[in-house]
Amino acid sequence: MDFSKSKKVNEAISIDENSKSSETESFIGKSIKVKGNISSEQSIRIEGKITGNITSNNSITIGKSGISSGRLEAEYINILGNSKGTIVSGKKLNILSNAKFNGNITSPKVIIDEGGIFNGNMNMLEKKGK
Repeated sequence: MDFSKSKKVNEAISIDENSKSSETESFIGKSIKVKGNISSEQSIRIEGKITGNITSNNSITIGKSGISSGRLEAEYINILGNSKGTIVSGKKLNILSNAKFNGNITSPKVIIDEGGIFNGNMNMLEKKGK
């Protein structure tokens, strides 16, 4: 686990330099509340509230005003707001300063910025090919 300060996340739509920048991101705005599951081949950014599971073939970002409760599953996951449930990240999870996550994490790489809060269990997978 890397507790050092990570690169600060760009507040623009595309936040992770590892995500596929040519794909358009799906966006759930601050005033939107969703109860149900979301699945997308594109990146997803949540600034509203979602209760349910989110799956993306690329990345999921819970923005500063975002609140999620459920399972998050993607290659890259970035938490800037509040989230609880289960995270399954294929490549990397970032919990940024002032973000809160309560639940279970499975990811080969986890970065928690100073001020980021994590309460729960973690399983760090070995990288493929080792």
